[in-house]
Amino acid sequence: MAASKVLGGMRDEAICPICLDFFTDPVTIDCGHNFCRGCILGYWTPLRGKVSCPQCRSQFTQRNVRPNHFVSNIVAGVRQLGLDGGQAAAGTEPLCLEHGEGLKLFCQEDQRAICVVCSLSRVHKPHTVSPIQEAADLYKGMLKEAMDSLQKQMEAMCTSQKEEEADIKTLKQQATGLRNNIASKFDQLHQFLHQEEKDLKTKLQQKEEAILQKITENLNKISEQQVAFQQTLTEMQRRLTLQDTNLLQGIKCILDRSTVQFNKPTRISTDLGPGEFNGPLQFMAWKRMLKLIHPVPAALSLDPNTAHPRLVLSDAQTRVRFVDIKQSVPDKAARFTNWHIVLACQGFKTGRHLWAVEVGKNSTWAVGVAKGSVPRKKDFSPDPQSGVWALWRLKEEYTTPTTTRTALPLRTKPRKLAVYLDYEAGQVSLYDADDMSHLYTFTDRFTEKLYPLFLTGCALDSLNIVPLQI
Repeated sequence: MAASKVLGGMRDEAICPICLDFFTDPVTIDCGHNFCRGCILGYWTPLRGKVSCPQCRSQFTQRNVRPNHFVSNIVAGVRQLGLDGGQAAAGTEPLCLEHGEGLKLFCQEDQRAICVVCSLSRVHKPHTVSPIQEAADLYKGMLKEAMDSLQKQMEAMCTSQKEEEADIKTLKQQATGLRNNIASKFDQLHQFLHQEEKDLKTKLQQKEEAILQKITENLNKISEQQVAFQQTLTEMQRRLTLQDTNLLQGIKCILDRSTVQFNKPTRISTDLGPGEFNGPLQFMAWKRMLKLIHPVPAALSLDPNTAHPRLVLSDAQTRVRFVDIKQSVPDKAARFTNWHIVLACQGFKTGRHLWAVEVGKNSTWAVGVAKGSVPRKKDFSPDPQSGVWALWRLKEEYTTPTTTRTALPLRTKPRKLAVYLDYEAGQVSLYDADDMSHLYTFTDRFTEKLYPLFLTGCALDSLNIVPLQI
């Protein structure tokens, strides 16, 4: 019996833990465990970076394998002794090493095939034993279920991988489009400023050349008179060297020439106009640059026919404030009766638009846009699903009523908001109008006319439509 156990131990030592068959080209890894060369390298193939031992889970940075000739010799010896469980001689039934009986049963606890005699022994009697075919069928089913589960997970991994790769592609496309948009907008400004600089320098040069030309003409006139005066002086000096008779000949003509006065030309102003070339050049260029700005801030007015009865509009219809008592107003079909909302008279179904709203110290408000068909008389959730895209302030919380409402981490409390609508791009963005820092952006697909929306539930301060300072 002892010899049988030894032989059984030898056979176990000859089995690869991965393929559960006799070792083929056995190798040893850094932790000391042995595997078929093909099995361990195949196990490591899909792994990146560190690898681990399938048995002890030790991790290695290097994929080192060393041939194990000792294990090769054990495998050869087991095969020669006929301990290969029927694999050394094809068609031979595996026999129990201890009893010489066929291995027809399977022990669940020991997870190995046993013979009928083993099953009756004191060791296996309390164990769960079943016919080997039945056990094989059971485990085949379990393996198939496990394979199906793994296959589904592999498919889910592939789908997830494709989604992530698609996200990368979408991100890159979006970033490229935004970069091109930024470059295009600033290229226009750069070209405008370069042209402004060029035009101003050209104008300065033309003015300089015009003044230089006039001064040069004055210099030419002075030079001509200098030549005439010098000739007269030279002639007078020459006469003084002559005999009296010769000196007096034609003397009156020479004296008459000496009475000619210097005709001083009019001085030309060298003032190039510092107010034009050394004034607030940046401001002047900026004012002319406004023609490039798009969109131009929209001029809005509030529609009194849409205002909730607790909202009071200013005479100019640019200011709305909340009051505690309902006003006596006509019950128009366009009037909101559930939410303290008023819309602007102006609606947009195309293009890009920008406007500003002063919220001041108001602590309960919403600012954004709403589609024209938003409900007026019945209660609804003022969110994108209902056709409202707005930024809210609820006491100390700034939020957006989307599917998952979350507080926005704003660093400062904006006193004035800028609302930007790009209808074709499906974009509504809100900014702090004082420094145009971005607060939040909605993206959606718009199919009908959109109106600027104003909601207030605080009597502390009104909402005011104000000109956007440029």
